Amino acid sequence: MKTHHALLALSLASSLVIAPTIAAEDFLSGDGFSFDSSEIEVSEPHWTDGFKTTLEHSHTQIPGDPNRSQSSVQLVYEGNLAEGWYLKLDTRYRYFYEDDDLAERRGGAYGKNKWQRAWLQYSKASCTATAGRQTLIWGTVEGTFVTDIVTPFDYTEQLLTDYGNVRLPQDMLVGECFLPVGQLQAFYTPEARTDIFQHHRLRVEFAPGFPPADLSIEAGEEFGLRYKWHGSKVDLSVMAARLYDNTVTPVYFGPSMDSTNSGGSPLAALLGPAILAVTGTPDFGLRPELARFDLVGMATSIALGRLLLKAEVAHRDHQLVAISGEHTERVDAAFGFEYTTSGNHLFNAGIWGTHYSNDSVEDDDTQIFTVGWRKTYLNDDLTMSLLGNWSSSPRFAGATVLAEYQWNDYWNTALALSVADLSELEFDIPILPAEESATVSIKYEF
Repeated sequence: MKTHHALLALSLASSLVIAPTIAAEDFLSGDGFSFDSSEIEVSEPHWTDGFKTTLEHSHTQIPGDPNRSQSSVQLVYEGNLAEGWYLKLDTRYRYFYEDDDLAERRGGAYGKNKWQRAWLQYSKASCTATAGRQTLIWGTVEGTFVTDIVTPFDYTEQLLTDYGNVRLPQDMLVGECFLPVGQLQAFYTPEARTDIFQHHRLRVEFAPGFPPADLSIEAGEEFGLRYKWHGSKVDLSVMAARLYDNTVTPVYFGPSMDSTNSGGSPLAALLGPAILAVTGTPDFGLRPELARFDLVGMATSIALGRLLLKAEVAHRDHQLVAISGEHTERVDAAFGFEYTTSGNHLFNAGIWGTHYSNDSVEDDDTQIFTVGWRKTYLNDDLTMSLLGNWSSSPRFAGATVLAEYQWNDYWNTALALSVADLSELEFDIPILPAEESATVSIKYEF
């Protein structure tokens, strides 16, 4: 009897499970719910899919005078050409209106095109080779440039809160292989570029009556090698390179210091000939020189939960002392950290110190402190960021707060406010045009 009841219960349960399934299948098979997968249209990939165009206008206002007024159009293409081959092209044309500082120094409004990326990459197994215009970033401590000196800067671009905006790409060949516990990278640059401050030859008058110095100069080839070891919580990089300085050094030529009773003072050697008025067209002045040096460096990062500690150190065996042209060695070191909070606030800070071995170098020990912050809001449509810097020589301090809002897939606007203390500066610096400034930009992408 128990067996009979058990079989009856099992039969009833099976009918309850199977019946709804059959009913659902019958219901969905009706004419109103027919589904034909052949009706789905799948577009074939096209070579034009990799194009993106960006139109932008930006304006920077300082008290009483516009500082920057520029419009630009940028065209980017990237995509696979064939198996293992990848191409990226990025060109940008900027127009500088007549009230832009760069246009005023040049003598009027003008336009300038710049290839920001133009490289072809081939990948095979765990190695890649990339040839063309590109940037190469070394180092670990954000905002310090101890080992991260392979790529120069373009100061005609505006630095707000991202150093990537002022990187100057150059024509390079970069090879990279990813090993089981590390990464090996080598680069070669046939004609290295130097920092850009304006779009015409750089001529500087250091004193009234002193012949203007043309500080435009070209560098030669550069090459280097880096090995990066990856641990579970520690990364360690060692690098060596033959490089040129990214910024020229003005060196005095002409009558000796003794002829002006200078007592060995570089400043007297600079101004003495002008004061004595040797001739109407004196054979003296300043010439640009680029130090070529060997760089040996090391960088590391250690992960401790949400905290990332960073450090790097480097030695340059040959540097030039401004005006006198004497040789000196240089040692740089930097320490910093990154910390991400549970609310996704990203903080970073670093301190960078430089020491010259030659006692004749004025301020042979300098320090720079940098701090940054970044956070997204409103479903990642609003991005807030901050960059602050303090330097002991030349002595200045500045901070910029940037707000960027993505309205939709096409429109983006940004507002940046900058404040600085430049009271002790004897000359302008390109990253901080004034003690107060405001920047507004609008972009349209399609």
